[in-house]
Amino acid sequence: MMEIDADMEMAAEYLGYTAPEIAVIMFTFFFAAFVKGLAGLGFTTICLAILAYTVGLKKGIPLIVVPGLISDLILVYEAGYFRECLSRFWPIYLLSVPGVMIGLWFLGWASTHWLTILLGFVIMAFVGYALLSQNLRLRPHWEKTGSWLSGFVTGLLTGMTGSQLMPITPFLVSLHLPRSHFIQTINSFFTVVTASMILGLTYMGLLHWGAFAISVTGLVFVYIGTKSGNYIGRHFSPSVFRICVLVMMLFSGLGLIIKELWLNVM
Repeated sequence: MMEIDADMEMAAEYLGYTAPEIAVIMFTFFFAAFVKGLAGLGFTTICLAILAYTVGLKKGIPLIVVPGLISDLILVYEAGYFRECLSRFWPIYLLSVPGVMIGLWFLGWASTHWLTILLGFVIMAFVGYALLSQNLRLRPHWEKTGSWLSGFVTGLLTGMTGSQLMPITPFLVSLHLPRSHFIQTINSFFTVVTASMILGLTYMGLLHWGAFAISVTGLVFVYIGTKSGNYIGRHFSPSVFRICVLVMMLFSGLGLIIKELWLNVM
């Protein structure tokens, strides 16, 4: 028994995560992928909402970049219209890189306490947008300015919290792009942001070999969860489930804020 405990301690020291944490991480990958397959919601944001509670934000962010990058590259390849979208939205991709780097600087410098609170607000903002937005439309002459701002700000928030959805999602939705163009643009953006995150996190020492190994292993659970969600979604109403998940995410974001504020008071 003592030998098993010693082996587990050695494995935890090498990987940087304990056995219970790894079990939680794999379950999180499966659940987030299941929800993504069933309701079409963001895999990354759901992962972060759970991992911030369990392993902490700084240990959780490096785990999601590999599964996120793989899924993004698949969608970029399948969506088509890459040149057209690159020609129109290159400022988004360009400005996201310095945004990510500045955000990662804050991640390494700032207190996890305040970054977790920020993540809670980002999650709640996305849920509020998803629940309340009605025919949002941006005037054409604001598109260029919106591209620069949304690219940089989303990169900044991604570097600080790991969440890639705000404000890029409302901006692109407000342009009423064809579905294929929307999928290509937003997943190309996610690809650039995630690649920047991988380089930055590796340089900071947060994406080490242990985190990388766990992240790659989690691809199996992501695949199973996505397939399961797609299958079960054929027998349930995706719109009803989507509302339930959004409400759950709303309380998760609110819970992160309350938990961190309560700990600060205590």
